[in-house]
Amino acid sequence: MRNQKPLKLLLFVMFKKIINVLLFLLLHISFSKAYSQEHYLIVKDSITKETLPYTSINLQNGYGLFTDENGKVTLDKDIPKTIKITHIGYSSRMVSIDTLIDNVVLLQPETNVLNEMKIPVTRKDLKKRKEYVVKPSLHDNIDEMYWSSIGQQFAFYIPNEKGNGVLKSVTIPLIVKDLYQGMADSSFEEHPYGTMVRFEFMSNSDKLPGAKLYGCDKVFVIQSDKVSQKVEVKFEESIPVPDEGFFVVMTVIGKTNEKGEYVPEMPYGVREVHGEKKKFIKIILPNYPLVEAPKGPLTLFRHVFDSSEKWRKIDRPMVYKKGKEYPVYNIGIGYVISAY
Repeated sequence: MRNQKPLKLLLFVMFKKIINVLLFLLLHISFSKAYSQEHYLIVKDSITKETLPYTSINLQNGYGLFTDENGKVTLDKDIPKTIKITHIGYSSRMVSIDTLIDNVVLLQPETNVLNEMKIPVTRKDLKKRKEYVVKPSLHDNIDEMYWSSIGQQFAFYIPNEKGNGVLKSVTIPLIVKDLYQGMADSSFEEHPYGTMVRFEFMSNSDKLPGAKLYGCDKVFVIQSDKVSQKVEVKFEESIPVPDEGFFVVMTVIGKTNEKGEYVPEMPYGVREVHGEKKKFIKIILPNYPLVEAPKGPLTLFRHVFDSSEKWRKIDRPMVYKKGKEYPVYNIGIGYVISAY
């Protein structure tokens, strides 16, 4: 009788250990199964075989994400079977996930992409050149404010008003206010983060963005805890302004980590409404002050994950009243051109 208590205790301990081992195995099997059902792919140039960073992965349902700086992206097991791969300057591709070979997608460069033009500048020319500055339009009126989301794309028209002009920089005006009309002085969210944007250049086709110009682009990170009224983006390459002008295209890629690296994520969150799960678009920094057209450079926008690739004008602010008529707006960017 005296040995029954220790025996029961020993059996209980052994039983508990067995249960813990079984739970661990079940979790490991579930995790392995879920992981094996994930898909990843790498996007490359079909000719050079170089990876294409920040390529658009359109899930064909109004959502999508971008590849990382190495052209790679991991896709959740619940994504549609067919997706659309898009990169400015390349022909888009529809891809079936189940038929991928070696998880690599090759994109064909478009033949109408214009090569970068080099403008030879001698010392004598440098003395003749002058910088022409267009100042950005700044204000902090939250009733005339626009927003950013992952995949949002803006096109700003830069006219050719100076001979042999070269674009040196653009200045993007910002509003330091959050989505909910709060009076935040420094950060849009509790934990500061960076928002990666990419700048590219497209031809002017009857006041609409046309073919990609030049072979260069610029990736820039806007830090939420360092947001002020404006941010200047300088271009080290020679960016000639064509006779008919051109468009500077800015794409909102998404958030970055502490190292400044882009972290691919879905552009939506999920919340439960009346017992049903609903998707909602993630609004991220930055926000932009709007100016009534024709003030400010012509501004067009679109969303790279939309089914339509049509560029549109901004016809109302971020927060608007139903039934109220609004003018056409621009985002009053500034820019610097070096010319004679």
